[in-house]
Amino acid sequence: MDEVSVFSLQWRIRNGGEPEQHRQDMVEHFRDFQPNFVLMQHLGSTGLTDGHFRAMRSAAKFEFIYHEADPYSRFLHPLPGPARAAGRSADVTFTVGSGVFAENFRRAGSHDVRWSPHVFEPDRYRYSPVSNASFREHDVVVVANRNRPRFRGHPNWRDRIDFVTRLQERFGDRLAIYGHGWTGVGAMGPIEFSRQNEAIRSAWVSANWDHYAHEPQYFSNRLPISLAAGSIHATSWHPGYEDLFQEETKQFLLYRDSRSGLIDAIEELLSATTPEERIQAGIRGQEFAYRHYRQDDQLVSFFNYRGPRLNPIAASEAWDLDENSLSAL
Repeated sequence: MDEVSVFSLQWRIRNGGEPEQHRQDMVEHFRDFQPNFVLMQHLGSTGLTDGHFRAMRSAAKFEFIYHEADPYSRFLHPLPGPARAAGRSADVTFTVGSGVFAENFRRAGSHDVRWSPHVFEPDRYRYSPVSNASFREHDVVVVANRNRPRFRGHPNWRDRIDFVTRLQERFGDRLAIYGHGWTGVGAMGPIEFSRQNEAIRSAWVSANWDHYAHEPQYFSNRLPISLAAGSIHATSWHPGYEDLFQEETKQFLLYRDSRSGLIDAIEELLSATTPEERIQAGIRGQEFAYRHYRQDDQLVSFFNYRGPRLNPIAASEAWDLDENSLSAL
């Protein structure tokens, strides 16, 4: 892979000018650059249509990979038109759930839809060893917004509020809650997305209740970010978790199908383990996240969707070097 070009249509639209002109500029960029591979992500607000994708296909010959990591339901929070159009045009589409999320694209006309998990960005969340201190400022931390939509919203938003309320009742000032909208004990206010790992490291356990609690194989990016930060993570159960998470994960990953059950599991872990055991669990979880949930490794897997073209081992060795290139197989 000799050259890479980044064209952020969304950024250009947000920063002024005529949106359709930006879309046409993108098509011209295809004509000028003549890419072999195209990866697109998060196109919901770009205004791209089937016509734009046909124009791109006419301008250059390339393999098109579309990755949609945002969650969408079928009716209340449906897949945006640009994402549907991208899925129809793409050679392969990756999404973060294997149920409704995948079916949304198949109904839209995607012919090859595959699951790929949420990941963490190692450039954003720099590696930091798990602290060997036997004290944490909090026992449990939640990083999530309190959403109360007036009309349409994400599923299970009431369940998340109930979950956090129960955590407040159970853990009191041993709990920290970061995000918009929370009040009462433990509420710490919002935190920048890029700094959430700092908040997560302040507690032994990071806890979360997903909005899309019934989507198979789904978890939000809170799981990989929390594990990469060195925290034990507790979250809502989804179908398929028993296949995704083998026995080794039980020491650093808790999941249950009820909010009360998850809270009980968190309290049991805190009471039944020593600080040293929790530190070791955090180390194992961090190692797991770096083996399975690095964003840069995921990009290699996208380009290898038809078979080995980029060497994953050589790529992993290159990530932290200033001068290196991906080795083709």
